[in-house]
Order: sequence, then structure tokens, then C-alpha cells
Amino acid sequence: MLEHQGSSLEKKGEATRSCGRAVADRTCREAKEAAEAKERYWKLHQAGKTDQAKADLARLAKIRKEREAAQTARKAADEAAAEEAKNAR
Repeated sequence: MLEHQGSSLEKKGEATRSCGRAVADRTCREAKEAAEAKERYWKLHQAGKTDQAKADLARLAKIRKEREAAQTARKAADEAAAEEAKNAR
């Protein structure tokens, strides 16, 4: 009776191994396809062709303009303060 159970377990193990190999191949293929898709997206993103990249570039352009305006305002304020200090003497 034990031999019969053992042999059926061995058959189940063999079936699992063969199915496991097919599953592993599928998951390996899916992982490879996902990695390739991610790489394609990243190349497009770096080229600025994705929606997210376009949004990021627009956001960065807005920030640059704001910083430039703030720098110009600070420079004008510093010059005005220096001129005022010069006139106060």
C-alpha cells in the first residue's frame, strides 16, 4: 500500500516538474517581455516622446522661468538697496 502511494506521488512530482518548467518558461518570457517594454518606454521617455516626459519638461521649463524671474527680482532689489545705501551716505 505504501509503495502504491509513493509511486503516485512520484508521478505527481514528475507532472509538477514538467508543468513547472512550462510555467517557468512562460514567466521567464513574460519577465523578458516586460523588461524589453520597460526599456523601450525609458528610451522614449529620455527622448521626450512620452506624455510623462512632456509634462515633466513643461514643469521644468515653468520652474526655470520662475527661478529666473526671482533671480532678476533679487538682483534688482540688491541693486536698489546698494543705490539707496550709496545715496544715504
